Amino acid sequence: MSCGDDANDQGLMARQLAEQAAAARADAPTATTVLASTGGSDDVVAAGAASANTTTPSTVQTTGVIVPVLAIDNSFRPDVIEVEVGDEVLWENRGLNEHNVMYVQDSASPFGVEAAQFQPGDVFTHVFSEPGEFHYYCSIHGNETVGMVGTVVVSG
Repeated sequence: MSCGDDANDQGLMARQLAEQAAAARADAPTATTVLASTGGSDDVVAAGAASANTTTPSTVQTTGVIVPVLAIDNSFRPDVIEVEVGDEVLWENRGLNEHNVMYVQDSASPFGVEAAQFQPGDVFTHVFSEPGEFHYYCSIHGNETVGMVGTVVVSG
């Protein structure tokens, strides 16, 4: 429910996303990737949350900071974020349609999630292990330069 105050709405969404991510991590095994359940015995589902897709490079110490990005039909909000090395960026598909998060080829290192694992309600997280500008887009609703695009600026 929106009260019309974007700052308050974003603060509430950030807290809710942080709680979902913490619950997903607490229920997930120690593997670095958790995918949506397809009913197989090897599947993992976060209790009380949509599927969680997480990538964490093994060479970085995480900071515990979670920075949310919403995938809303036709845009990422916010479209540019600034984080520190070790921060976790959490994308949540709050749109009515499937989306993906695809890295732009000139980004420092690859990251992302395919549409099959990023349906409405799904979450994808990634911990950035090096400084740089990481550009990404949704290939379903744009391309590398126009449409649904975003940037993560990592300092460290």
